[in-house]
Amino acid sequence: MATAHILIVDDEPDTDLLFSQYFQQKIQTGEYRLFFAKNGREALKILQETPDMDIAVTETRLPIMDGLTLIGHIAEQYPLMRSIVVSAYSDLSNLRAAMNKGAHDFVLKPVDFEDLHATIDKTFTLVSNLKKSQESQQRLNSITDELDISARLQRSILPGNVMKKAPFEIYADTDPAAEVGGDFYDFFWLDDTHLGLVIADVSGKNISAALFMTMTRTLLKCFSRLTLSPAECLTQANKALVSENPTLMFVTAFYGVIDARTGILTYANAGHLPPLLMRTKKEPTLLEEDPSLALGIDENFVFKDCQCTCTPGDTFFLYTDGVVEANDIVGGEYGFERLLSCMRSCQKKTPQEITEIIISSVHVFASGAAQSDDITTLCLRYG
Repeated sequence: MATAHILIVDDEPDTDLLFSQYFQQKIQTGEYRLFFAKNGREALKILQETPDMDIAVTETRLPIMDGLTLIGHIAEQYPLMRSIVVSAYSDLSNLRAAMNKGAHDFVLKPVDFEDLHATIDKTFTLVSNLKKSQESQQRLNSITDELDISARLQRSILPGNVMKKAPFEIYADTDPAAEVGGDFYDFFWLDDTHLGLVIADVSGKNISAALFMTMTRTLLKCFSRLTLSPAECLTQANKALVSENPTLMFVTAFYGVIDARTGILTYANAGHLPPLLMRTKKEPTLLEEDPSLALGIDENFVFKDCQCTCTPGDTFFLYTDGVVEANDIVGGEYGFERLLSCMRSCQKKTPQEITEIIISSVHVFASGAAQSDDITTLCLRYG
């Protein structure tokens, strides 16, 4: 049971005794706690010492500092507190001034204590709701701050957007649907000549997905140091994920290793969408691959390596389902045909230009519809 902290401001003698006697039962049960002041200055001192005060019941005509001035201070300095003004019916100008200063309610002289009692209870309900609302807002702000920190941490573990080191040029980007997302990309040198490429999409779009994403990325990075086979890397990472997956989440992933000397791309796919391959002066196509399971589902699943040979000028475009499954306002999907059509117009574009054109195309298509999924891309030009 919450206690109403009530400040009574009145210079009449026996005010303390009168209020204490009338509200004796409320005081004994802990529902009310009363404080008393003879003027506005005393009241402000008590408020400084008792910052959780809920209500002030004050006369307008007081010595040293009048009630109107006090009400103004309360409205300015204690926004969650409410004032009840006590005024004679004949003194309507003062009553109107008090309400203009920020008084919440009033009672007329001679004071009807039943009316005052009801007014205090009604006002305390309002104050309690205001405080609960503020607490909820503070909790919401705290959650928002945590999400913002999580989002910044999540972005910080990605390798950046751009890499230019002969014979490769890369541009990658991610646009989460919420503050934190489950998509990620990565690119990293395994030795002097082999470059690793990863794009992945965790089920779910929340903090749990972000944590699972971080764990997946770490496992892939660790196992990639032990083998140049993407299939072996995915197989070992999958075993580790299944054994540490009480929430039954899963992640689709494409992992490729490209040899800078020969242009041979060795890759394996864990249930992810097929990348686009665009060769010079040829139609963009979907990269051929064996169908397979996502990571985190079957501990005993063994992934297989596939290969293709790149020639100078070839471009790979990796993406998550936030691209092809983007919806317009009537529920239509962006789809593979639009993606392939958009890619056709990008023959002579840089990886960054290709990415920006495709993402812009997705956003134009989905204009007016809320983004329902993370959009992540990685574009690599060889040679």
